[in-house]
This record gives sequence, structure tokens and C-alpha cells, in this order.
Amino acid sequence: MKKLFTLFTLFAATMFVACDNSDEVKNASLTITSGTTYDVDANGGDTYVTYTGAETVTTTIIMGQEAINTIKTPAKGVIVVNFKANTSDANRTAVVEVSANDSVVTLAFIQKAGNANVGGSTINFSALSMDGYYYGEKYGEGTDRYAFFLSDQGLNNAGQAYPNGTYYYIDCFSPNTKSLSLPTGVYTFDTANSGAAYTINSDNSQLILTGESVETTVNKKLTDAKMVVSENKIVLEVTIDGEVHKVTFVGDLTLKDVSEEDPNQGGGNDDPTSGQEKDAQSTLTGDHEITFPDTPRAKWTYEGDWWKTGYSNYTIFIMNKYNGYVTGDTLQLDLITNNTKNDGSFAGKYTISYTPGKNILMAGFTDTGSRPAGTWYFEYGGGSGYKNYAMLIKGEAEITENGDGTHTVVLDAYDCLDNHITCNWTGTIEED
Repeated sequence: MKKLFTLFTLFAATMFVACDNSDEVKNASLTITSGTTYDVDANGGDTYVTYTGAETVTTTIIMGQEAINTIKTPAKGVIVVNFKANTSDANRTAVVEVSANDSVVTLAFIQKAGNANVGGSTINFSALSMDGYYYGEKYGEGTDRYAFFLSDQGLNNAGQAYPNGTYYYIDCFSPNTKSLSLPTGVYTFDTANSGAAYTINSDNSQLILTGESVETTVNKKLTDAKMVVSENKIVLEVTIDGEVHKVTFVGDLTLKDVSEEDPNQGGGNDDPTSGQEKDAQSTLTGDHEITFPDTPRAKWTYEGDWWKTGYSNYTIFIMNKYNGYVTGDTLQLDLITNNTKNDGSFAGKYTISYTPGKNILMAGFTDTGSRPAGTWYFEYGGGSGYKNYAMLIKGEAEITENGDGTHTVVLDAYDCLDNHITCNWTGTIEED
């Protein structure tokens, strides 16, 4: 196994919000779980009604036929009422009866006037990927926690976000079902962050817009949110900076099970951009120049497109050996080239970053097995193991091909304690 990072897709939202989600209307066997009165956006769109206690239901429009396009039941427990845009300057009302066996429940839909959203804006987003974790009852008894990203780019093999991506992060709770698939139902924004079933955590949920590097990433908090989950579909509506974002995802809703993992050991990291930077490690007490005074050995390994950037990834080890044993300084480089070759064409200038991309030297981190991955400095003490080590998290490196079978490696880097770590070495780097 090479390296693993821990980091995190969404879908389009509804155009309406139930006014009384807390009001469950029970009539014999039919139970409407999303309330009986709904606000509908002036622009129209889908409004979701959820129910239990019946295999199938029948819907009848009692009033407001001019406002409704269609009424569908795409899955058991879900009714979708699609509204036309309201072009008038007055609110309009539609009434729908839902019946099953001998039970009948009346629903009221109030659609805003056509000028109600003047000055506002709506952003529609179709998510292509859903990535995240099922935590079980790890964060509270009686409910299950799910945390995931809905995005246009997904995550790489290390669970890390790609540059220039849009990532909606949702932290939510459901009844304790022990299901790895996000349970169906209507989830509402919880400013109290109670961890109650069918709520969305207001502190953690956010929009992450990744830039070319971690430094250019933008995080935006949600001020409101509603999520409707049906079979293999999520419809999310969030408000950010006064704008409504309607996000839709269609596909498998199964998440990675980390319910048995220790959250203090990296199981289910909810940050797709910083990697392990918060847990960066170094034992150095000052600046250090990496040297190989005895018998330096250097190896390169072609890793394919490990980081899914479209460019070749190489791992390079330069180590000092004495009498056949590794001792003293060792430098580990994890670099992404500007080409797709597999022949050791890794010469170029690189910037250390936690965000994969062209001409990037991946910053140091530890994988899920606590193994050093990315770019590191080590000082071996012979049979005593490491004497010193440091994750290299910022700086630059340049590898020059000299034309005589050798390369020159110049490193100008820093660890998490701002120790300056440098190297200027020339020698042969062999394929491993």
C-alpha cells in the first residue's frame, strides 16, 4: 500500500420548505411525516412530501390546478409535487388530498408571488459524487451520525479534495438504524445542534470552494438548510450569503463505515483540504541541512496517477548508508509531475502543498496505518530507529536532470515548527 489521506458530494435542492415539519399528522394507518402546510418558491419546482404507514397512496388536486404541473410518487414514502412558476403578483394556494385505504389527509401549498424573490438569486448544482463517513452512535446515543461531501469532482485515493472544486459538506443525524446508507427522510437545519434525528448540524455543515492551493480555499457557512433523502437521491436546499443553493445528487448513498474506529486516530477526517496539517509532526529543534556523507543511495518509484490529477506521481528516496546499513539523513519526496510518463521523467520545479496538482510536492502526513507518507525528513540512528524526523509542509524543490545520468535535488522547505530544512545533492537516482 502506498499512501492514504483522510479528507470528503451533494445534490440539488427543493424550492420549498415545510412550515410545520414538527407536526406529524396521523390518520389511521397513513402518517404524513413532513407536515401538512408547505411554502413554495415563486419560481416553482419540486416540493417533497414524506409519509409512512401505507404501501401506496392516491393524490387528488382539490384546488389550485393551475399551479401544479405534476404529482408523482417515485418511491415508497415519497410524494413529489412539481409546481409551475408563479408569474402573478399575488400568492396562490393549492390543496391536495392524500389517501390510502380509509385514511385521507389534506395538504396545503402556499406559493409566493412572482415578485417575491426580486433581488434574490438561486444557484442550481448537480453533484457528481458523494463521499463521506458513517459514524454510528459515536457522537451521541440514540442517533446515527453521517458526514459527507456532495461535489463536482469527488475525492482522490487519499480522500482529499481536488483543486478548483465545489464541495457541499453536510453533517447530519438520523434515527439509530445502523445503516451505512443515508436513511430516507426530511432533514432540517438545527441551530441548537442537538444531535436529534433528522437534523443538520449548523456549526459543521458548509460549502468549501477549493482553489489552486489550500491557501486559496474558501469556506462558507450555511444559514439555513433542508435535505430530502429518498431512495438513491438527495435533494438539498441551503442558504449561503443570502443566496439559495439547490443541490441534487442521484446515486448510491452508501458511506464508509468508521463507527468502530478511534476518532482520535484519524478515522473519518471531515476536512478534505488540509490533510494532516493540523497534526503535523517534527522533533527538530532548529534548522537542518540534509547531507549524505557516506554512501548515498537514491531510488525512484513510479506510482501511476495515484492522486488522480492527470499527471504522473513518483516517490523518491535519498538515503545515507554506512557499511550497507541506513544511517543518518534520509529524504522522502512524493511528487506530481507535469507529464504522464512512467520512465522517470520527474525533473522540474515543485511547490509543497496538501492539494494535489501539476508540479506539486505533496506535504508530509501519516496514512491510516500511521505510516509516513508525502514528503518527510528522517534521521536514522542505526538499530535505534529514528533519532529525528519532520513532515515537510511548505516550501519548494527543484530536480534537475544533468544529462550525464545524474540528477541534482535542491530542497528549500519548512516543517510545522518553521525549522528551515535544506538539501543540495547531486547523484544517480535509480529505478526501484
